[in-house]
Amino acid sequence: MEKYKKSAKYQDIYLTAKKLFWKYGIKKVSIKKICKEAGASKMTFYKFFPNKIELAKNILKDIVDDAIIKSDKIVNSNLLFQEKVIELINLKLQGVKDISIEFITDIYKIEDLQAIMNKSNQKLLNIFVNFLKDSQEKEMMRQDIKIDFILSLLNQMTLMMEDKQLLAKYDKPEDLILEAMNFLFYGLLTEK
Repeated sequence: MEKYKKSAKYQDIYLTAKKLFWKYGIKKVSIKKICKEAGASKMTFYKFFPNKIELAKNILKDIVDDAIIKSDKIVNSNLLFQEKVIELINLKLQGVKDISIEFITDIYKIEDLQAIMNKSNQKLLNIFVNFLKDSQEKEMMRQDIKIDFILSLLNQMTLMMEDKQLLAKYDKPEDLILEAMNFLFYGLLTEK
């Protein structure tokens, strides 16, 4: 499959599927719809991908691999602690921009996609934990907060993304993520 990635038709199918998955979820998008919007035949689709789930796996893997690289770059940059936190939040928001609730739900219902997410989340978690430990050692963040507490809060935030009633209260999933991240880093108090 790697040898096809530079093919224009591969890119047409890949980008069209990504756009449709983002908007409608994976289960609601047919191969026929992808091919029609990409201007490709089913034969061309099957030349590149054995099925729709493999295409979704490729898309998701590319997205999370990119997020890992970018997160690592931010954490290891010369930015100040607060700037790094803001950049990490912005990266998270960019990653879920315009994503549908259906897409998020499908990821966690399809075992292969959930495995990709779990693996990437573990890598991102390791980057983040090392960032927090380093920041505490350098006295850039509060010493009295346990990293395990922060991780537990992040885990709860992940579970919130599966709460359909809570998600329904937001226009877009990224609005919930932004509110959760702001709460994590800034709490309930207003600025003095």
